Amino acid sequence: MKSKQIVALTLVTCFALMVAGCGGTTGTAPASSTPAASSSASSAPASSAPQAATTSWAEANKIDDGSETVEELYEKAKAEGKVVLYSISSRCPKVAESFEAQYPGIDVEAYDISTNELLEKITREYDSGIRNADVIHVKDLDGSIYMEKVSNGIFHIYRPDDIVNTIENKDYLKYAMPLYIELDQWFYNAEVYKEPPIDSWWDLTRPEWKGKIMLNDPLQNVNMMSIFTAFTQKPELFEEEYKREFGEDIVLSEGCPTAVHELFKRIMDNKPVFATTSDEICEAVGTPGQTNPPIGYASSSKLRKNETEGWVLAPVNIRPATSIPAQNNLYIVNEAAHPNAAKLLVRWMCGEADGQGKGFDPFNTLGGFSVRNNTPPVEGNASLSDLNVFPFDPEYIYGELMNFQDFWLTLQK
Repeated sequence: MKSKQIVALTLVTCFALMVAGCGGTTGTAPASSTPAASSSASSAPASSAPQAATTSWAEANKIDDGSETVEELYEKAKAEGKVVLYSISSRCPKVAESFEAQYPGIDVEAYDISTNELLEKITREYDSGIRNADVIHVKDLDGSIYMEKVSNGIFHIYRPDDIVNTIENKDYLKYAMPLYIELDQWFYNAEVYKEPPIDSWWDLTRPEWKGKIMLNDPLQNVNMMSIFTAFTQKPELFEEEYKREFGEDIVLSEGCPTAVHELFKRIMDNKPVFATTSDEICEAVGTPGQTNPPIGYASSSKLRKNETEGWVLAPVNIRPATSIPAQNNLYIVNEAAHPNAAKLLVRWMCGEADGQGKGFDPFNTLGGFSVRNNTPPVEGNASLSDLNVFPFDPEYIYGELMNFQDFWLTLQK
């Protein structure tokens, strides 16, 4: 493997940038390249969320043109000689290795960086006029990346036509180029329970689950707060689900403006156990040999650890919705030094036009869901279209998150 550095950076704590992601060990990033000229971003008219901005650099480098062929991009990319990837995944070395094998003459510098560090680093570099990264792989559950970077022309969305045509649910293309989807799901111990012991969010308010509910603390995990905030956009779904479960209309408590707020008040009354990681939750839920295990809310990606850790986790497709999609997104940085190699790498990571490219193989795992119709799901994965996925609206979450956090603070006892 040529000129490859897999580096994880020192954590910079910043709650406003906190989004769940995969990180690596501590290290130091290389010195960045020559500062670039300032951009001239101009946003398109807003519809609901602000539109992605374009820049003169993006226009000149055809970032919005998804019609270029692999052959055309490869010829241009060879002249650039390399591409730099900032990724939240420890799987990025495998991507780099397969890309270099497929496209000789283009070296990959891939950096495995936690989400907080990635956003802090790219913001610091960009504000300083430094353009080191070409491609960014990150999630955006709180909407801050779309609202602060895409709509301001700092990140661009490159959507290759022949790949876009294989994505039937165009919602996944609205705010980014999707790599794959993860979900937060409720898990139970399949050794103890032969069928899901819950099927509704309102089951979590029943007395038999008091003290037996595990989830990440929303005050320490902005992904969790983002999911719960998103639910408040459609409280009628939770009202209808309440009536389905209990046969009567919901009565809201003082201080609870919607059924979603009431739901979480009652869950908090049931004394949930807060964890710091999904691994901690899944170990507590999925360890075999238990008689009275808890249920837990964690990332779907942890399902693949059933094999490596010996867990007996099983997911619940809960009503009325499991979570918003934890979409792993790909972006190209404005004024990136290697735009054609960046476009080629985005294509490779997405699996190329036929959906079979080896660049997607590291991400096509149990608990990760492809958004494409020509990439068969991994054995054991449900079809994404069969799951109760709540719609993602970055403008809503971005605008309402602090309000819901204020409400959550009132539930602390």
